[in-house]
Amino acid sequence: MGDIELFRLFSLSEEFKNVTVRQVEKMELAKLLDRVPIPIAESLEESSAKINVLLQVYISQLKLEGLSLSSDMLYITQSAGRLLRALFEIVLKRGWARLADKALNLSKMVTNRMWSVQTPLRQFNGIPNEILNKLDKKHIAWERYYDLSSQELGELVRYPKMSTTLHKLVHQFPKLNLAAYVQPITHTVLRVELTITPDFQWEDKVHGYVEPFWVIVEDNAGEYILHHEYFMLKKQYIDEDHTLDFTVPINEPFPPHYFIRVVSDKWIGSQTVLPVSFRHLILPEKYPPPTELLDLQPLPVTVLRNPSYETLYQDFKHFNPVQTQVFNVLYNTDDNVLVAAPTGSGKTICADLPY
Repeated sequence: MGDIELFRLFSLSEEFKNVTVRQVEKMELAKLLDRVPIPIAESLEESSAKINVLLQVYISQLKLEGLSLSSDMLYITQSAGRLLRALFEIVLKRGWARLADKALNLSKMVTNRMWSVQTPLRQFNGIPNEILNKLDKKHIAWERYYDLSSQELGELVRYPKMSTTLHKLVHQFPKLNLAAYVQPITHTVLRVELTITPDFQWEDKVHGYVEPFWVIVEDNAGEYILHHEYFMLKKQYIDEDHTLDFTVPINEPFPPHYFIRVVSDKWIGSQTVLPVSFRHLILPEKYPPPTELLDLQPLPVTVLRNPSYETLYQDFKHFNPVQTQVFNVLYNTDDNVLVAAPTGSGKTICADLPY
């Protein structure tokens, strides 16, 4: 599902069934349709097209002329955050990696009223629109900004007076460094020890007292979520490493790698992706299949060859099938044995036999 389908899915929500397209709104909606970035296939006669347009207008911070459209946009956007969060949680639990990423991203775009292709610095207050518009037009990867000095940032936007401020804000933008240690537990289960190191400057007015993140492990194709958890970075631990322990499945044929993605719950563009290679991973041998229960003649209790032992089991004359099958190895050898059988199958007596 792409962005077009995701916006359409939102517009078809049952919550907006009473939203209608008024005749006086059609001209303004037609103008807005040409200004929003995500194409809309439906006719403006349909209410879903109106809902879709107004959501994009809200994100784009476009001005509306009609009072009725403003009223409907307020109604739609008041529900948008809640509906998109619900959609994100649904697809997260179903393990759909790409759709979960898009749903969370759209939720953050509605909250911050900006598009993900715009500069992440739009999420800070105090930067003139003129500078933000210039940054939007710069085709520079966000990671490159961390390498620029304050002077270089000032030259980039041709506004030297803002150089120090821009440099400070770039380094206040939430950034995490990741390191992972992978240990096989069984032939199909891996233990992952993930170390998260904050790499940004904490500012109370910007970050508050906590920054929430999602830790998501994806398969090598980036299609399915193998593990996810919520991680809270607190102000008092900003200078410390944080370790998370969890397990993920691994199946044949073995993938070349997994991806660990840590993405901010609030900030657009704040995410770190760590590929975890399995090139040198050595997995334990497969466990042998369960032993079949054989059709054996039940052994009599007298096989214990000890009258004092036999009195312990005077309530029955023969051992049951499970006890019969494991008797020899338990009673006559010192070998290690794992007995796994259903409740009520006589495992307690099996535990008595080696003694």
